[in-house]
Amino acid sequence: MPKIGGIDPSISLHDDWQTTCIIASGYASSEKKVHLFELSVPAVETVGWTLYEVAQRGWQHLGAQYADHAQWFKFPSPAVPQGTWFDSMLQRTERYGLYSVPHLQSRLRNIYVFDTLSQLQTAVDPFVKVMAERQSASATHSRKAQP
Repeated sequence: MPKIGGIDPSISLHDDWQTTCIIASGYASSEKKVHLFELSVPAVETVGWTLYEVAQRGWQHLGAQYADHAQWFKFPSPAVPQGTWFDSMLQRTERYGLYSVPHLQSRLRNIYVFDTLSQLQTAVDPFVKVMAERQSASATHSRKAQP
């Protein structure tokens, strides 16, 4: 980042709309609604690194605390205070674009507005449960694979 003047040219794109809502809940307030833009962006137009790979490659710029990144991480947010499990080795968790989404207007599929934090919590709850199940199954599988 310092090499490019401290400006982050990346755009975070999420295959699961719930991921976006969970992150955006940190910006929600009684004065700020969360607006979710559903876009059509082919994966081929993204950088192609997983969150795990970004952490592995970026620790020199981001700091030593990013050098050792686990596959699964729990992200606390106002929408899910206890945290949501995410798999950092899946591209769908977070894709990266650079600078902008070309032809944004023609790629916009829908706009969803969440007026309250409660609406966000209700909307993401099923996703949070599925992600917890996936993380648990992954941990169980990992323990069984060890001799």
